[in-house]
Amino acid sequence: MPIRNATYRDAPAIRLLMEALGYKTSISLLINQLETLFDGNDHQTFVYELHKEVVAFITVHYLPQLAFDGELVLISYLSVDETVRDQGFGKALEQYIVEIARKRKCDRIEVHCQELRTQAQRFYEQQGYQEHPKYYTKRLVYGE
Repeated sequence: MPIRNATYRDAPAIRLLMEALGYKTSISLLINQLETLFDGNDHQTFVYELHKEVVAFITVHYLPQLAFDGELVLISYLSVDETVRDQGFGKALEQYIVEIARKRKCDRIEVHCQELRTQAQRFYEQQGYQEHPKYYTKRLVYGE
């Protein structure tokens, strides 16, 4: 199967895919995150390989909920290389997460999609996601 757990060796490809989303990060930070936080059961990163090259990735978090029996799945990143978009790689990764969520008896999946990403919004709507317009963020800066 072309979908597998990401490893530290995937950090350079993931960095490029994150840059396509507008997130600047370093390979060393990605390696650290993949080795310490995203190799367990509650936070996972998966990659999609085409001809042994990473062309897409998805990062998910499984969060327990106090008021519900099932976990909440949060997709924090999903990116497909622009040279292979519209070939079903993003859909395959999303469906892979849906199957894991079903096996874990999760309650729902949520994803935040910036307003300017209209193509991504259409993708999520095609996968059955519904918009819930209220979303608040408070940015924190270290040392303040």
